[in-house]
Amino acid sequence: MATVCKLYRGDKPQLIQPETWTLITFERVLANDRSMARKLSLIQPPFDGDFIWSRNLRWAALALPEGDLRQRQFMSRFIRDPHGVRDDTGAADHPATPGRSWETVTWPFHGEAGQPVGVEVWHDHDQPWAVEHAQFVGMTCDY
Repeated sequence: MATVCKLYRGDKPQLIQPETWTLITFERVLANDRSMARKLSLIQPPFDGDFIWSRNLRWAALALPEGDLRQRQFMSRFIRDPHGVRDDTGAADHPATPGRSWETVTWPFHGEAGQPVGVEVWHDHDQPWAVEHAQFVGMTCDY
């Protein structure tokens, strides 16, 4: 039997400041087995287990000033205990393109009882840049 928690950010953008790791917040909870959702930004397992954590992000289209050819980058990661003893894992980075940028990442790692997990993002554009859509899922099989 699977245990699932799924957080969803619709089409309301979240502005991300440059060169600052920022915790993604979500607009609603789509699945919340065992009440794992916390403050529309974290999934907190009530038990130890091997989880499959997944995130799906869509960055807004990037508009570059004419003649600006500097390469931009965006990064994302899972963050354990973002408001306490921070520990990140499952990081990914990508070059930004002028159109919308999508990223889907799945990462299997151990979740500990009571340890909240979130999704953080970062970019090196010279202005705030919006994450337009996001989903975050923690899933495990019961033992």
